[in-house]
Amino acid sequence: MTESLSSRDGTVLFRNALHQEFYIKKGGKSLGPCTLDDLRTYLAYGSARDADLVMRAGESAWMPLRELPEFRDQGIEELASEITRRRRVARYRDYEKVPPARRSGVVLGRIILGFLFFPPLLWKASAAVFQDRIYTAEADESGFLKPWPTWVSNVLYPLLVINAVVWVIGLWVLFSQAAPLAREIIQVFKSGAADLQQ
Repeated sequence: MTESLSSRDGTVLFRNALHQEFYIKKGGKSLGPCTLDDLRTYLAYGSARDADLVMRAGESAWMPLRELPEFRDQGIEELASEITRRRRVARYRDYEKVPPARRSGVVLGRIILGFLFFPPLLWKASAAVFQDRIYTAEADESGFLKPWPTWVSNVLYPLLVINAVVWVIGLWVLFSQAAPLAREIIQVFKSGAADLQQ
């Protein structure tokens, strides 16, 4: 991609836009120089955002990254905005290298055990599903492990609600049945203590 510039004497100069240098302003510091490809990489990995200020080397005006003509002309403004909203995603090829909390077998076990017996396991598994990618042992055509489909999180919402309702009802029934029993036990201890005092 070449870009034309006019000099003071009216001659037209050409420069290669790929070799242009840019500076990024982040946290009050000016970082750079970097190339246009570097800017795209920073966007892709979340190191830069589309609202971060950039300046071409040799210029004095800062502008938001999304307003660079190179991004607007190529229709990358939407891409830059979409990329910066995505979180970084680790990709794995070996199931054994996936952290246990992100393995489908571990998470599924926690969901089942948590739903049936111990709700904190269900909550922990749900947090993992909602915050991270959960990986299966199956690889895609590129050799990377496949993540769980997004419908799993949609199934977890009603599962959490049903689990909460069941446990609240169960605890209410338990305490409503246990209250008379507790009163009887207290009465037995009181009468036993009164008998001992006599």
